[in-house]
Amino acid sequence: MILDEQRKKVIEIALSVQREKLVPLTFGNFSLRDKETGYVCITPSGMPYESLQPEDIVVLDVDCNKIDGNRKPSIEAPLHCAAYKKRDDIGGIVHTHSTYCTAWACAGVDLPCVTAEAAALVGGKIKCAPFKPMGTVDLADVTTDCLAQDSVVLMEKHGAFAVGANIDQAFVNAVIVEESAKITYLASQLGQLKPINDEMCKFLQADTKENYGQ
Repeated sequence: MILDEQRKKVIEIALSVQREKLVPLTFGNFSLRDKETGYVCITPSGMPYESLQPEDIVVLDVDCNKIDGNRKPSIEAPLHCAAYKKRDDIGGIVHTHSTYCTAWACAGVDLPCVTAEAAALVGGKIKCAPFKPMGTVDLADVTTDCLAQDSVVLMEKHGAFAVGANIDQAFVNAVIVEESAKITYLASQLGQLKPINDEMCKFLQADTKENYGQ
């Protein structure tokens, strides 16, 4: 079996996503790209995350051809592979069905940027990609086009799609956007939303990249 440690990491993130209640049941899917081989390690379709073993994680190339593993890959493998093909900087993906992000996605609207955390994450509003059927090339195309160079995109009627330089960062981005979606919804119930202007969003994003962390 190849990429044993990378497969274990995908399971670790799947369980972290489950603990954070960003997915119900077996919803969502998670992957990482191995730096040396370029292969994609992705969760299998429809298996409980707590039962996963490294051999259950499927290894694909970026054209979605199976390299290793006996399981069927996630139905959203074409979407993950499309994102990796379009952006060399993506090393990990976390696709969730978190409650507040999915609520905004079901409304089919962009998520306004009203929190400093969201500004630091994306540098502006979080866009909502148009609806397309799950697991299709059409979904892969519209989602990755809407994502562009951002870190997160909403998927209409579906959920959220977060990317990062590695799968740990993608997980952090998924947590932040869900919290921002929740706060934005609650704030909208208290009065008119006051989004952060574009100039300040870009400043907060650049400042965070330069100064946050060790």
